[in-house]
Amino acid sequence: MSDGQIVYTHNGFGWTSTVPNQITVALVEWLTTLEQRTPVVLDIGAGLGVGTFPLLEVGAKVIALDLEASHLESIRQEATHRSIDCRLTTVVGEFPHSLHFAGLDAIHCSNVLHFLPGAQIEVGAAKMYDWLRPGGKVFLQVGTVFAGHIKRLLPVFEERRRAGVIWAGETGRAREFVASDFRDAIPVFMNYLDAVPLCETFRIAGFDIERSFYYTRTGLPDILRSDGREHFGIIATRPCNNEVNK
Repeated sequence: MSDGQIVYTHNGFGWTSTVPNQITVALVEWLTTLEQRTPVVLDIGAGLGVGTFPLLEVGAKVIALDLEASHLESIRQEATHRSIDCRLTTVVGEFPHSLHFAGLDAIHCSNVLHFLPGAQIEVGAAKMYDWLRPGGKVFLQVGTVFAGHIKRLLPVFEERRRAGVIWAGETGRAREFVASDFRDAIPVFMNYLDAVPLCETFRIAGFDIERSFYYTRTGLPDILRSDGREHFGIIATRPCNNEVNK
């Protein structure tokens, strides 16, 4: 990824890209198959809009949610410049706390959950289920413990997992483990993830998981690469029936 394709966030919560990832692309493609002309999508952790803008461009109504007001102001300005601001709503808020939405067609949540403790991810998955209409989908991407810049944490992670710790990538010492080039760009707490707890959490919340997979995000810089498992994605559906075993 070139310097022009990676942008550090305004609030110290990592970095964002200017290149839509595979999960964003999958959501955009799904939206184009819907009969309704203006599906409603919640973009959790919208950042500077790398996911928000493709969703707006295909005609969705987008609720851009972010902790940082200046991120949302940047999105509003760019949306106005592109004349797609009429379908944009921005909300300053911290997921999953004190938030309520209803009747959503889709939720886009890219590179957010690895900033949260496992207990909050569990709460967040349940809220996503409640916010979606039956048949609605969540499109999720997270960074994993297998990424190249956090490889020093992997032996600790593996030891914790062998000991039965489900959220084995939780650490309040993230800056001690991460590669020095990124040390100042992340908070002290991170939850480096893998497939095991995420799939189980979303199943317990009631979702049908259509697809879950490891991959290398489009355009990922070499320093972040490892073995093709740097990111993990889930595409899951809230079932249309009411007989869900939570």
